[in-house]
Amino acid sequence: MTLTWVACKARTGEVITDLPDLEVSSVSRLMGQYTSAEASLPLPTAPPEWERCTVEKGTFYVLVDDTDPDNPVGMWGGLVTLSKRTHGDRVSLSMATLEAYFDTRFVGDVTYTSIDQCAIVASLVTAYAADSLPIRVEHTPSSTTRTRTYLDVEDKSLYSVLTELSAVDGGPEWTIEWEQTLTPTVRWTPVIRIADRIGSAVTPGLNPAVVFDMPGGGVTEVEYVRDYTSGKGATDVVAVSTAVGDVRPASLHQVSIDDPDRLRTEFRFTPSTSITSVSTLTSHARQALEYMKNGAVSLSLSGVADLLPRLGSDWFMGDDVGYQVGGRIYDGSTYQTTGIWSSEWTATWGVEGLALVYPDGRDTVPAFPAGLSGTARAIGWNLTLGDMPIITPILVSTGA
Repeated sequence: MTLTWVACKARTGEVITDLPDLEVSSVSRLMGQYTSAEASLPLPTAPPEWERCTVEKGTFYVLVDDTDPDNPVGMWGGLVTLSKRTHGDRVSLSMATLEAYFDTRFVGDVTYTSIDQCAIVASLVTAYAADSLPIRVEHTPSSTTRTRTYLDVEDKSLYSVLTELSAVDGGPEWTIEWEQTLTPTVRWTPVIRIADRIGSAVTPGLNPAVVFDMPGGGVTEVEYVRDYTSGKGATDVVAVSTAVGDVRPASLHQVSIDDPDRLRTEFRFTPSTSITSVSTLTSHARQALEYMKNGAVSLSLSGVADLLPRLGSDWFMGDDVGYQVGGRIYDGSTYQTTGIWSSEWTATWGVEGLALVYPDGRDTVPAFPAGLSGTARAIGWNLTLGDMPIITPILVSTGA
């Protein structure tokens, strides 16, 4: 994997310069959410344009995968949000992905009545971000329609509005990626992709196109966490809104009956303070229960990026991927036994013999008896940078 940092003008995407010595320990992405990263720019080897490259909210830093020069991939992009200079010879920088910019733009008075939910997202981004940001809006039409009214006096950011809309049962998904254009100048600009589902689902009856294996498949570390702490797991969910007078709109209780072993665990939350429709609140509660009924379950598989399926080529944000961790192996390992033994058939006597060490096989990864396998959805990833970049897909179960 060949990685390069480039600095671009935030209003146009025009490349200012490469930053070969920029130091960043890791970057990550999550669908529909913003992430941040810290960077350090050494001044002794910085390009002459380094001051322009550190303008807060005026510069994007894009991490480009140049492994295939004919098909460079913009893996991550962040807007400079903070710069710090001291008496030393470095500039410290903070960056945030563009989803964070949406949290600094506010939605005005607008009403959508029975409108395609993906078209609503596209319209909001066009109206309240694209006036300043060189973003291309790409949406796949949806058969699901929504009715929404937003008021300027509610002071709702674009980010909060999109987050609320995506959180309803069957709500739209969106993610921001980066694309290169060569005319009139070299530019890296963001594109927001909007659809009922981002990425490819595995075809029923077929195996996933990409599988992450351990051991032997390039995966070197695995972490499987099941969390039922407060706010992470629940069997009874209610969504509420802000009270009007002495009346507080609330959803119907959404209750899980799938697991008779767990204690009843309640969770209440406010998806938005402006929702008055019980059916809309119930839709939020239903979606939350789907995520919470089994608790927060996360599986991360890490390995050297060059040894795993290539992000941006073999798999993409939102894709279903397969995983196989451990399993039983029958390796024929034996140990020597001593003592007297006989065969009732030949009456032959001896003093030693061999027995299988693992007559029933053994687990290749002890923490996962008989192995852990299935299909999961990649809703994000983390990339640890260095001489040997380590990629960690962020996976959630698909139930497959």
